Amino acid sequence: MDTPKTAAWVVRKIIEAKKDLMQMNSVQGSLILALTDLVKQGRFQIQRAYVKLLPQFPKVSWKSIHLHTQVHPRFKFHLWLAIHQRIATVDRLLKFGIQVPLDCVFCAGTMKTFDHLYFGCPNTSLLWDRIMRWLGVTRNIGSWQDELVWISSIAKRKNAKADITTTAFAMVVYCIWRERNSIRFNKGRYMVDEIC
Repeated sequence: MDTPKTAAWVVRKIIEAKKDLMQMNSVQGSLILALTDLVKQGRFQIQRAYVKLLPQFPKVSWKSIHLHTQVHPRFKFHLWLAIHQRIATVDRLLKFGIQVPLDCVFCAGTMKTFDHLYFGCPNTSLLWDRIMRWLGVTRNIGSWQDELVWISSIAKRKNAKADITTTAFAMVVYCIWRERNSIRFNKGRYMVDEIC
């Protein structure tokens, strides 16, 4: 195909680029295959090209929890922070050089790490266990990662019990953090039997 003299500058450059590409034998087969994927009924589809250019990220297992429609936005935001472990726990604050009391406000035991705060602490584990029993679910409470995997599988289900359980998980994660801050600033101690 000859380049028309009256064609716009952009069209002439596209035609010249096509000629150059056709002359390249090593690239020709794979490029033509890639370009034919972008053609539908003889017409180039810019939408398909755009989608091909988007980066492909791996799917995350917790997507079903975070995109759940019944979870309040405040809880979703905090849950997102918790999933990415961006909450300001003692171990994280110490990395930044911020000095804070090392003991857990719930059990006065070990240093409050993220894993300890969420279901490693006997009191937060007991709280989650009582809520699970109240919902009619009997299972052993595991670590944060175990609970996240379990609730991700529950959140994919399309029934009322799954909705309530997923929402309860998000609320418990938020309320543990809120209660931790309340106790830390009021210098009190947490008693599970007072609220359960």
